Amino acid sequence: MKREQEKLPLNEEKKKSSEISRRDFLMGAGTVVAGGIIGSGLLSGCKPETVTTTVEIPTTKSVTKTVEVPTTVVSTVQGPVSTVTTTKTVGETGGETTVTTTVTEGGYSFEIPPEPIPDSQIKQTYTAEIIVVGAGTSGMVTAKSAVEHGADVMVVTASSFAVSRGGSNHGVNTKTTIEQGISYDVRRAFKQEMDRSGGRINQQLWYKFFNNSPESMNWLVDKMEAAGYTTVIEYAPPEPDDIISAYPGSHCFLGEGVTRAGIGQPFVMQLLTDELEASGTPIHWKTVAKQLVRTNNNTGRVTAVIAQNEAGEYVKYIGTKAIVLATGDFTVDKEMVSKYCPEVLALTRDADVVDYDMCFPPAGGGGIYKGDGHKMALWVGAAWQRNIPNAPMLEGGIGPAAESYGNFKGLILNKYGERICSEDMTKTQTTYLHLNQPEQKIYAIWDIDYAEHMKPWMPFGSYFGGPEQSVESVIAGWDRNVERGSDSLLEQGKFVKADTIEEVAEQLGLDPEAVRATVDRYNQLCDDGFDEDFLKRADYLKAIRNPPFYGQFSPKPMIHIVTGGIRTNAKLQALDENDTPIPGLYMAGTIIGDFFAGYYSFMPSGINLGALCVTLPYVLGKELAES
Repeated sequence: MKREQEKLPLNEEKKKSSEISRRDFLMGAGTVVAGGIIGSGLLSGCKPETVTTTVEIPTTKSVTKTVEVPTTVVSTVQGPVSTVTTTKTVGETGGETTVTTTVTEGGYSFEIPPEPIPDSQIKQTYTAEIIVVGAGTSGMVTAKSAVEHGADVMVVTASSFAVSRGGSNHGVNTKTTIEQGISYDVRRAFKQEMDRSGGRINQQLWYKFFNNSPESMNWLVDKMEAAGYTTVIEYAPPEPDDIISAYPGSHCFLGEGVTRAGIGQPFVMQLLTDELEASGTPIHWKTVAKQLVRTNNNTGRVTAVIAQNEAGEYVKYIGTKAIVLATGDFTVDKEMVSKYCPEVLALTRDADVVDYDMCFPPAGGGGIYKGDGHKMALWVGAAWQRNIPNAPMLEGGIGPAAESYGNFKGLILNKYGERICSEDMTKTQTTYLHLNQPEQKIYAIWDIDYAEHMKPWMPFGSYFGGPEQSVESVIAGWDRNVERGSDSLLEQGKFVKADTIEEVAEQLGLDPEAVRATVDRYNQLCDDGFDEDFLKRADYLKAIRNPPFYGQFSPKPMIHIVTGGIRTNAKLQALDENDTPIPGLYMAGTIIGDFFAGYYSFMPSGINLGALCVTLPYVLGKELAES
């Protein structure tokens, strides 16, 4: 049954929160035009300040330490069970960030396995060949692939429907890319990703994705098109000589009410749900996995998962072939982030969400899951991935860009009005640059001609702007942000417009004379056609002379998720510290470790969904069914 969609605009409150719920998506996510920009920044106005850290040790005494720091402090204490709480005020408008970390002797609280749930508390037991935990893209693809290849499958999920985020599914050498004449140098792209990771990514997983991408993505495209959806590729081909390119391959699905790329994943989820239910595959909704069962005192096979249903009863699910964890990220668990990716701890948020269909990140970003699958795997002896810290998926940058993951190519300044970089970077790279600026402040300035200069815009748009993007519609989007005073998606920061550079600088709180001097220098470089200061590509050198002028400052970048986690081999088996597979336990989706390292580049666009959530799970389901 194909879901019905009405063509109605989102209400203003949904725009302000930057969240699109399942109902909002179904009622017309394709009608919103965001003006083609997204802002960034981090912890604006963070000057060195006093932070008081109190460590409470019940068995001994309370110790208070005061230190001068420029950003949030997270303490790690070795000893008896202790609580570390750090509170600081951040941003120009105030607000507090509190991080509470419970530490035990040699570790964190999440590392301590809970007491096993006794058989006497199990109210029901189910058995299938394959138990899939989680009903996101990776879980549903694993389940459907396994069923189609002859396996007996059950799905257990905390959500009340199949959840999704975004809609960009990367595929290589697929029927769609061939039909549309789209290709790129895969070897070059993969080598670049390996270089960005410092050589630490698991090449077996990457090339397993590459070798199986045509079959898996064609499988999905065939299903979607048979159901009446249209497949488009989200990104235009890269410049052949460009070092930094978003390689085309992001398969997106358009349908009734959705006319732009990057937001159609709920269509995929509904189709897979309908097909699984039609085949008689049980899906136990609102059932939260709590513990894995591993035999022989945690040295044997993982045979089952114990979950708690909506009535509060414990239910055991026995998998005679496999238990597959497809449980998403761990970004909301501040303890886990503080250990495995502390650099983005201040960007995370509190959340307790399992039912989530979204096109945009939540206001302020921050992921939505607490790493329940990661913890269960650790408790039965799985090892963490080797690359620490984990790779965050950051949606930072500043200023308008021609496509959602590309960077603003105009002029980027620090708080002193100085140019700070070659602006031909990705938004993720700009975010890291941003984090290292004085007071973590960053600014963008451009003129009205920038809209024309940055064509062509994405042919099918993205979730930052519809396919109707033109010079006029892009400028209109900027003007809407000026009217709001901030970025239209995040409702934060500052967005200004004026007839002179000096007025823009004043509205942004910058020194007008310093900004004027920087713009004059930049314009001269543009006239010369050679950026001797930062070596930016010559075709991106566009002088800032034609009013009106625009400027932006944003206090905080977004974090989608922190990727990875459990050490995983090419068969998607969980590994222990000795790299020995844990029998019966498999990973699918974002929980897979060692696929990304350092940071998520967005350059093979949609690679998280396309590789970790479609191709590798599709192959996993097939291989498990045939084993």
